[in-house]
Amino acid sequence: MRFEWNEQTIGWFMDASAYTGFHKTLAELIVPFLSPRGTLCDIGCGLGRLDMELAPFMTKITAIDINENATEILRHEAMTAGLDNINTIHGDVSSLIETFDFVLMSFFGQSNMLEFLKLCKRRLIRIVSADNNSGLYPQKYRCSVKDTVPIVQEELDAKGISYKLELHSIEFGQPLRSWQEAIQYVLKNAPEAGNNEVIDFLSERIIRTDEGDFPLYLPNQKELGIFVFEKED
Repeated sequence: MRFEWNEQTIGWFMDASAYTGFHKTLAELIVPFLSPRGTLCDIGCGLGRLDMELAPFMTKITAIDINENATEILRHEAMTAGLDNINTIHGDVSSLIETFDFVLMSFFGQSNMLEFLKLCKRRLIRIVSADNNSGLYPQKYRCSVKDTVPIVQEELDAKGISYKLELHSIEFGQPLRSWQEAIQYVLKNAPEAGNNEVIDFLSERIIRTDEGDFPLYLPNQKELGIFVFEKED
């Protein structure tokens, strides 16, 4: 999805997270790299669905993002869920002076992640897509450029930096309430696409679920890598 948090995209993202259990599954993969009662900073937290899943395992989570709308929603969601150990910050990570046991970067885009090692005491965890492919709209309209597993590996290997890497595949498709909403969703991601092209894409890809809330589902297997860096003394 082209990054823009508004009422529509927030709703879609929340629906997808809850329907697929993506962030719950991802949290289960990350927990082994954390320790109970530790502190965590999530850089570029977005809506913080991953932080909500990790909160029961941590003493404190500091979730920071430059999008005020996103951090406000996370603050409200955490308060509603009774998660008082999530502290949200609207701002740039450069403003942080505190250090944390663990630092998390989840689909952060392009970044010199090594500069964030100064914020962690023990371990930095970075999650990136395995590639720039997506099953949620016609691939030729994929224009966002993000760091991927091969790009990060090449950078780290060139610098002689040691790391641990796990590769995973998790379903993270989009549940939809109607055919019209499906068309809106694809066009939001690929506004240059023509209506006939969108209809052809959906006709080939979409699944009818026969479920009340979400009778349609656009599948998408999310291929990702989890990089883990140990902080050297």
